[in-house]
Amino acid sequence: MASVNEELTTRLVDEAARILTEQGPAGLSLRKLAAAAGVSTMPVYTLFGDKHGLLAAMHREGFRRLGSALARAPRSGDALADVIALGVAYREAALAGPHLYGLLFGRMMPFYAPSAEGLAAEQAAYQPLVDGVTRCVEAGIFTGAGPGRIALHLWAVAHGMVNLELNGQLPPLGTPEELFLEALGYAGAPFLGVAP
Repeated sequence: MASVNEELTTRLVDEAARILTEQGPAGLSLRKLAAAAGVSTMPVYTLFGDKHGLLAAMHREGFRRLGSALARAPRSGDALADVIALGVAYREAALAGPHLYGLLFGRMMPFYAPSAEGLAAEQAAYQPLVDGVTRCVEAGIFTGAGPGRIALHLWAVAHGMVNLELNGQLPPLGTPEELFLEALGYAGAPFLGVAP
């Protein structure tokens, strides 16, 4: 069960991401966040210290949520199906928290540089994909490149499709889920040696 501080932190991080997306960097301050969340400034300053502390918390929490979603993806005896499940989990995590996802992978705060802890959170969130691709390479399902390069290729396609969907820019060629799965299939095809 989450503590009161954890619940408040989660609520404030989500609200801060919404403010950042809607109002841009100039619209985000700890005072504005407190007012928007309906709390006094004291707990906001206690939790985050300053704006940089808030951004660091948002960054860590966003990657923690993404990593948790990928860690919950099914793992079976079918390594390729598991990589597809990771892609689906990635998309679902982005759609569940589009404001926070925009902070993680957008340039809304170009002056913010994550700490070593934040970079570790990024790597931890990405590792399940590398691990899944490694299983496919070891099973002979993927060939022609190392796991790191294949994982990067698959992530780039998944990320691009998610961004198009979140920005309402997907062409009307099918449902967003169908288009996402089709794109993943085409992304993996060069490494399978067979068209999807």
